[in-house]
Amino acid sequence: MQQVNNIVLRAVAGLLLGAAAPAAMAQSLLDSARQDQLAGWLGEGPLSLTAIYTKAPGDTSRDFHLAADGKGRTFSVMEASNGSGQTWLVGGYNPQSWNVSGNYNMTPNDRDRTAFIFNLTSGQYYRQTPKTYALDTVGAYQTLNHIDAGPTFGIGADLGVSADLSTNGVSYRYSYIDPVSGTFGSSLLDGQPYGNYPNVTFGALQVFSISAVPEPSAYALMLLGLVSLAGLRRYRR
Repeated sequence: MQQVNNIVLRAVAGLLLGAAAPAAMAQSLLDSARQDQLAGWLGEGPLSLTAIYTKAPGDTSRDFHLAADGKGRTFSVMEASNGSGQTWLVGGYNPQSWNVSGNYNMTPNDRDRTAFIFNLTSGQYYRQTPKTYALDTVGAYQTLNHIDAGPTFGIGADLGVSADLSTNGVSYRYSYIDPVSGTFGSSLLDGQPYGNYPNVTFGALQVFSISAVPEPSAYALMLLGLVSLAGLRRYRR
């Protein structure tokens, strides 16, 4: 019986460690506080984030797509600098899979406008612009999916990464703006009006897949199932 219990304990420990591992792998750009901030903005409770792509020297948008396409919803996180050399940690939440269709993911209905872009350094985030009497299709442009573009949000581009994942970046907020103020063209980095094109460069860049962290009750059910399975096998023997 003790041997069976040890097997069960090892199995449960493996499940727990497996659930915790993705967050540990993503520490290069997202510490625990930043992960909590993203989880709070998403509003689904604790998250498990797995780094599915990390930019390496010489990488292009094709490397990004090779790693991220078809992987479901993601957070893209990157170090972005303006023309003055100031740097922020910014990114975006994409509720749909990346692809290379050459098209925008269009969300004509408000219920589908669940993406957002964020600045973790300043603690700000901006959701897709909802419909108003004057702004109907502005917020419909969720993400651009193109083989020659890195993670790109909005038609502005509100946050745009070019083919080399480093230079010629853009942050011209258009699809992700405050519908009350209706201010177009401000940068996600410093909030200033968009200046000389292009004026954004990118350093480190990572893409994380997203999954929910099971509640403690779910672990209890898994433990109960493992114990029952072990007991059944012992009984059959």
